[in-house]
Amino acid sequence: MRTAARLRLVYLLYYANVGAFLPYFAAYLRGLGWSGERIGAVQMLPSLLGPAVAMAWAAWADRHAGPARALRLASAWVAGWACLLPFGRTPLAVGGTILLMALADRALVPLVDAITLEHCRARPGATYARIRLFGSLGFVAASLAVGRALTMRGNRPGDPLVPFAAAACIVGCALGTRRLPPAAPLPLGARPGPADLLRLLGDRRLLVLLAACAVHWAALAPYHLLFGVFVRDRGLPADVTGLGMAAGVVAEIAALLVFPRLQARLPLRALFTASFLASALRWGLLSRAGGPAEIVLLQLLHGASFGLFWGSATAALLDLVPAPLRTTGQALFSAIVFGAGNAAGYALAGLGYDRFGAVAPLYGLAAAVEVILAAAGLAALGWRRER
Repeated sequence: MRTAARLRLVYLLYYANVGAFLPYFAAYLRGLGWSGERIGAVQMLPSLLGPAVAMAWAAWADRHAGPARALRLASAWVAGWACLLPFGRTPLAVGGTILLMALADRALVPLVDAITLEHCRARPGATYARIRLFGSLGFVAASLAVGRALTMRGNRPGDPLVPFAAAACIVGCALGTRRLPPAAPLPLGARPGPADLLRLLGDRRLLVLLAACAVHWAALAPYHLLFGVFVRDRGLPADVTGLGMAAGVVAEIAALLVFPRLQARLPLRALFTASFLASALRWGLLSRAGGPAEIVLLQLLHGASFGLFWGSATAALLDLVPAPLRTTGQALFSAIVFGAGNAAGYALAGLGYDRFGAVAPLYGLAAAVEVILAAAGLAALGWRRER
């Protein structure tokens, strides 16, 4: 199997795991009788460990193992512990399993992204977005399939189908990483060290990018954590959750497909601003939505919330991070945005759900955050394109 095909398979199966887990796991835990605070706390664990985990795996990959070998080992670790997730029911059992998975989980996306970016850089005509979109296809297929299956099984509270489906997908992903070709090793003197990371952290443009992306990702937490709960709060079946996620990912795929053309015509700061403002519109309307059709259709704005945002962020990192630090740069982004930003968002979303007794007010707050983010000019600070 060609390298590009293997990368597509890895993205497809990894994000199928996310599609089985993200929309339904909070509702699964709610069905076990958990409070919103406990749900937020347990699902926040990977984000708390994310910065240290992502940076540790990236540093080891950059200096010693290479991203392909590191990816194989990290995915095998996550898959092994994921197989135990369906058998936990208490906060201690579920939290302990998620904690052990988190020792490698947050490293997977930075590692496969680093491999893909270098693969595309070496092959004119290949684009990261066109390979990464297979992750979106995996997500939409899994979210639709799990939603349909849960509905057919009677929308039972605490249905173990959710953790079983997620575990099966991550095991497949681990198997798919086994034959990714290793990168050519850097000469010993060219391998990055701690001083190189400090210089990277001294780049003000990179820090502005990380801060803006982290705030945006925190504002997405009520959707990532509680969209399934929101649907159930509205008295709607799990099919609506699956259809909403599917609509969002279809729009995400479209955004990734057209992103190279948008990037050629517009500055990245304009694309970031459009993503933030479209997200504000999405959350403001969703906070007032009640019917299944409007809830599903509003998720089409996910094309801007994630697709446009992710394409812009990846392009910015490619410009700002030197090639020898590619894995470390991807891990740093993951640590700050998907680690710190996600942890803060999940904690606040869980506490907010307990306080308000509903998810809708959290979407209203998320809309305000996105408006403030765009209005504050974080997206407009920009950076110089380096060739």
